[in-house]
Amino acid sequence: PSSPFPQVQATNVWKQVYNTDIVVDVVAESTATEYLSTAVASGTSPDMIPIGFTTYPLWPARGLTANLEDEKLAGYLDLDNPVFIPEMMEKFRFQGKLMAAVTTQPELDYLVYNKSKFHLAGETTPMEHYKNGNWNWSQFVKTAKAMTSGDDYGFTGWGLFPYQAPYPMLNLNDDGTVSLNLDDTKYMTWMTEVYNFYQREKAGRLDYNLQSWSSNVPQGTDAMVYTTLYGFERLVKVAQELEGDEFGIAPTPIFNPAGETERIWTANVWAYSISSGALCPEAAATYIRLEALVAQQIRAAQYKYGILSEYMDNYLTDDEKQMILDTADEECVVDMIRGIGDCYDIVDSQMVPKIYYNVNDASVQAEIDAVKPLLQAEFDDYNNDLRDREEQQG
Repeated sequence: PSSPFPQVQATNVWKQVYNTDIVVDVVAESTATEYLSTAVASGTSPDMIPIGFTTYPLWPARGLTANLEDEKLAGYLDLDNPVFIPEMMEKFRFQGKLMAAVTTQPELDYLVYNKSKFHLAGETTPMEHYKNGNWNWSQFVKTAKAMTSGDDYGFTGWGLFPYQAPYPMLNLNDDGTVSLNLDDTKYMTWMTEVYNFYQREKAGRLDYNLQSWSSNVPQGTDAMVYTTLYGFERLVKVAQELEGDEFGIAPTPIFNPAGETERIWTANVWAYSISSGALCPEAAATYIRLEALVAQQIRAAQYKYGILSEYMDNYLTDDEKQMILDTADEECVVDMIRGIGDCYDIVDSQMVPKIYYNVNDASVQAEIDAVKPLLQAEFDDYNNDLRDREEQQG
C-alpha cells in the first residue's frame, strides 16, 4: 500500500504465490543492446525485457524479442483482457508481429505553469485558456511572450525539442525498415514554429540553463515548462519546501498552425517484451499479465487515469482533475528515433544547441539540412543490417 507502482506490488504478489523472487538484471542503458544480444546468443537471456523509445525498433530488428501473439504465449498473456492498452501496443508492432505489451497508461507531457507569476502579471492562465476553448499554439506563443521579461522567460525546459514534436521524426514501415520524416509538411511547420518561438519571438529560455528547469522552475524562474505528473509532483514539493510559488497544470496546446483541431500529446510508454532467448517464456507472459491486472487495480483504487499519489490528489484542483480525465484518451505520439544508431546524439549535439541554446541568424531549414545526411546514414545502417539479417535467416 505504501508504493503505488505496479512493479513493486506485482513482485510482492509473485513472491507470495510462487515462493520465489523475481531476479532483475540491471545494466547501463548504453550497453543494454550489447548485453541482451550476448545473453540471447549464449542462452543466458532474461525472460522478460522492458522496451521503449530507446530500444525500439532496434531490438525486434535484431531478433531479440518474441512475438506475443504466438499461440502459446498469447494464452498466458490473455491479450484480449481489457487490462492491456491495445492502442499503445499497436505502436510496437514490427513486421506485423506484436512485440510488446503495454500495462499502464502512457506518461503524458503536461504544460505546468507558475500560477503565482501569472496572477502577479495579471495574465490569463493556460488552464483558463483551455476552459475557454482557445488553448492552441498561437495562444501559447502569445502567453509565453507576455510572461517573458528580461532574463525571466515564458517557457523553459526541453519539451519543444525536435523529438518531442506532435509528429515523429521516424516512420516505421510495414517491412520493419525506417524512413526519415523531416521533409513532412507538418513536421517542418512544427520545427519552423518552434524555431521562430525561440529565435524570433524570444519567448523561450535560449541558453543551456533550460536543462536545469527541475531546480530553477520551483525557485520561481520562468513561467511554463513541460513535464509528466510525476515531474509536476516533484516540482510542487520543492517549491513548497522553499515556501515559494503555487503551480498549476494544463494540457498541451493544439497545434493549429498545421491545421490541427485536436490535441496531439507527446508521451513516454512503459512496455514489456519477452526475450527471443527466454528460458521460461510462459513465466514471463504470466508475470506481464499479473502486472497488468495489478496496474488496473491501482488505477481503480487511486484514480481513473494514471497513477496519482494521495499528495497530488489533494493538491490538484477539481478543474485540473477533470482535465486529466477529459484528455486521457486523446491521441499521443512516441518518437522512436532514439532507438536508431547514434540519432539521439546527432540531434542533441548538432541540432539542439543551435536552435535552443544560442542565437541563430540562419534558418530552421539550414539546421535540418545539416543533420539530415547524418541521420539518414544511421537509418541506412539500420535498414541494411535488417536486410542482411533477413537474408542470413533465409
